[in-house]
Amino acid sequence: MNKEKSYDVNKKYMTQQEVADLFRVKPATVKNWRDAGFLEYFQPPGSTRVLYPRKSVEALEESCTKREKAKIIQFKSTPAEVKRKVPGMSSKQEKKWRI
Repeated sequence: MNKEKSYDVNKKYMTQQEVADLFRVKPATVKNWRDAGFLEYFQPPGSTRVLYPRKSVEALEESCTKREKAKIIQFKSTPAEVKRKVPGMSSKQEKKWRI
């Protein structure tokens, strides 16, 4: 069964589950964000139900949306010619051993 969870965009408040579904995280993560101060919330007196203002959720989404800066790649017009040494030849003089 594939349930599509949708939420009404005209509602002023969202439930914890709706926020979790929007960001594709667990409801406990939303609670951690609330406790850390990332999300404003509304809790009626004498109730355990917590509601999140849509504007607060949209502000969190906007603040966490990132765009990578474009990287400019510059190539050299012509590569400098590389001087290679002949393998096996040392630039040092050979030592002469005396016995």
